[in-house]
Amino acid sequence: MIATVKSSILSGDYFAPPSKSDSHRALICAALANGFSFVSPLAPSEDIRATISALRALDADIQLQEENAVVSGILDKPMDHIRIFCNESGSTLRFLIPIVAAYGIEAIFTGAGKLPQRPLSLYHEQLSCKGVVLDKLESDELPLKITGKLKPGRFELAGNISSQFLTGLLFALPLLQGDSELILTSPLESKPYVDMTIATLACFGIEIAETELGYRVKGNQSYIPCSYKVEGDYSNAAFFAAAGLLSEQGVVLNGLCKNSKQGDREIIKLIAQFGGNVTHMADDSIRIARSTLHGIEIDAAQIPDLVPILAVIGTFAQGRTHIYHAHRLKIKESDRLTAMTQNLQALGADICCDDDSITVNGGKRLHGGVVSAYNDHRIAMSMAVAALFCDGEVLIDGAEAVNKSYPQFFEDYNRLGGCADVRMG
Repeated sequence: MIATVKSSILSGDYFAPPSKSDSHRALICAALANGFSFVSPLAPSEDIRATISALRALDADIQLQEENAVVSGILDKPMDHIRIFCNESGSTLRFLIPIVAAYGIEAIFTGAGKLPQRPLSLYHEQLSCKGVVLDKLESDELPLKITGKLKPGRFELAGNISSQFLTGLLFALPLLQGDSELILTSPLESKPYVDMTIATLACFGIEIAETELGYRVKGNQSYIPCSYKVEGDYSNAAFFAAAGLLSEQGVVLNGLCKNSKQGDREIIKLIAQFGGNVTHMADDSIRIARSTLHGIEIDAAQIPDLVPILAVIGTFAQGRTHIYHAHRLKIKESDRLTAMTQNLQALGADICCDDDSITVNGGKRLHGGVVSAYNDHRIAMSMAVAALFCDGEVLIDGAEAVNKSYPQFFEDYNRLGGCADVRMG
């Protein structure tokens, strides 16, 4: 699909959709519990549907009722031979591999888009010495065949790899017969995502102990069913927070937990550092409105998913914005550093990148042009926000990428005053 987006001003009340990260975690915990759990609200993005499909393959019964999920957990060991299609969801793939291994199930994992090329080397290294065999059936990481049963013990992980690996092990290790240790061999990046996992596990009765070197996980634990309320999504709200910076009336963000473990809640502090007009309102809503912005330095180690929209905010701001420790963006749904650089350059921005950082010299209006979503939801949404700062219209090729995490993005965008016409290309 192609979205033709004209410059406009977004304003009014915005209601954050359910957090995709929180939804993944809650659904998995509910599926591992023996009994009925209720998870709500849910937004049926492609990634969440991939996780639901994977859990159903493991014999969890998940019934969707409007924005709610009723989950009857896995009973004993699921069937011996299963096939799990993860679509393009890295969370689904990396979260489920250790869980399948914990049950000793023979399984084949497949995926679409760039997922088959995304690295799984840590699991090859750490699981293969703990009773699990991982066989790549082709040259890419997927299709991947898993056999054998995971054994407890000591697992060593570099902290600068995706936190999804650590989360996957935190789900699986409590199911094993013995205790385990997770040892971090370097400082942990994206730690807020691990904190989210531990908080969700606690809601379902699983205890994880943080240690000086990493985490200690007791075996023989049981997931306990519960009713779980999914938080509003700071990651997706970030795009509308950025849009508010161009509006005198401003955008009011609603439905976001002020005490959330989500790392992307940092978008509010970062906007304030840019000089944005941020007002915390009595009902926990946050109003973001137009102000004079200046460039800043941003360490992205803990907030990699915010980098695309932060680059766009950098174009709004006078002076230099430098975003560093962003190397892991090279292996997301797209090479996000290159994608954002090429797209914003096509609109007239002064921007460059290397393998670890992106630098924007902002403050001047952009012109219109044609850009690509690069099959990446965060690129598509970021470019829709960039179009607000353009004198001409912007054509976003591949705009359907938003369906991965936020299918109603353009609907919300237009409801707040945007002018996006999305049609089949």
